[in-house]
Amino acid sequence: MTGIAGFSGKNNGLYCSNAGFGCHTSSAQAIQPMVRFEGPTQIDPGAEVTYRFVVHSEAPAVQVQAGLDVAASDGKLVVVAGQNTKLLLGEITHTGPKDIDQNAEASWQFIWQAPTTPGEYMLFGAGNSVDASGTVDGDDGNLTVLIVTVGTVVATATASPSINTPTVTPPPISCSGDCNGDGHVTVNELIAAVNIALGQAQITACRACDLNGDAMITINELIAAVSKALQGC
Repeated sequence: MTGIAGFSGKNNGLYCSNAGFGCHTSSAQAIQPMVRFEGPTQIDPGAEVTYRFVVHSEAPAVQVQAGLDVAASDGKLVVVAGQNTKLLLGEITHTGPKDIDQNAEASWQFIWQAPTTPGEYMLFGAGNSVDASGTVDGDDGNLTVLIVTVGTVVATATASPSINTPTVTPPPISCSGDCNGDGHVTVNELIAAVNIALGQAQITACRACDLNGDAMITINELIAAVSKALQGC
């Protein structure tokens, strides 16, 4: 109830609804909230920019409060006064549950100081929608990721293949980001793709996001996967 760190989705998709005993657990009467970041997706190196994390309750008659855990792939997170938030192990979390408003939303502002090195960086956010019972039941959470471009990212040129080197054509991918091939792209699959892009997981964790077959996942491939998650395969 006073906040938690390490459950933003940055750690292999781990968040409060799938973290096991002692954390909030999904139940039949609980409904996943909608969660989102609000703020710019392109900023200058080293800039301090204010973002907003929002939890929208999908069951506002029952799930009347919310909490958060926000982490960044790099840079520095800073709390904003009056938001009932704190820094815990370098992440932003709540100091206590926050009531939803007339729009069924709870939100918190925070500052992210971008790294000085240009590149693509990620903000990870987990939001909890709770029934204020003080128990782990009747609550549910959700994850989101915001990709932020810092500065101007220059594409790295690759050497042309030798005339005697056979070209390997990667197999076609029917749905970008559908790691398990079930025809849907879930948040956990997006997190797996992000971890590969950050170098925290092997490409074997989600080959379906590697559209060009180069054993790497780029920002454009992540965006394609997010589009499939939102619009369907």
